[in-house]
Amino acid sequence: MKKIRDTQRLAAYVELHDLQNYMDADILTMGSLQSFEKEEHLIQTGTISDFLYFLVEGSVMVYSYPSDTQNICIDFATPATPLGEASSLWELLPKSSVKAVTDSICIAIPLRQYRDTLQQDVRFLQNICQLLSTRLNSGINLANSLTEPVETRLAKFILAHHESGKFSTRLTTCASILNVSYRHLLRTITNFRDAQILEKQKNYYVIRDVKALEELAENLSHTMK
Repeated sequence: MKKIRDTQRLAAYVELHDLQNYMDADILTMGSLQSFEKEEHLIQTGTISDFLYFLVEGSVMVYSYPSDTQNICIDFATPATPLGEASSLWELLPKSSVKAVTDSICIAIPLRQYRDTLQQDVRFLQNICQLLSTRLNSGINLANSLTEPVETRLAKFILAHHESGKFSTRLTTCASILNVSYRHLLRTITNFRDAQILEKQKNYYVIRDVKALEELAENLSHTMK
């Protein structure tokens, strides 16, 4: 983690993501910028974070360890997601870890200094309650999605994360997010290519058959060629 001392950049991120509307307290007074390298942890299981984070650039993965050999991706967060609101804000031990999937930048609010301020900020608490309700439903969706075929989960992920028909998420990252082995994911990608749904380019895949991908995402009958 590195601290970025740039108040103008901090203000720009707050304006870009409309973060001041999250709370009545002055986020510019409380917050500072921190950068994290890919694979670096922001929060680790069993350790209360010193900061409440707002992700403003990059992406992070929230995951847990149900066993010694497997981890389960709980969420794939993108800007402008708060992190640490369910545990560290209340001085509870986190039950999941958060690590950067890409190089990322966060606005960090030191909790030792501003925990009471945040806990007494009515607008902030209202927004956090709404966020936690959404995440509770996401947890239910996660449990349901783990029963879906890998083809369905992958199709949904590609449709949600492609840019102008190009899918460039690293497959190791994709496998972690979809809670599937890397080898299984590769086989599924190969099936998509054989069915002419995807076409491999140097550093990304091009979607060649959006309709077939949508049918797979909806778990409709679709026979691979």
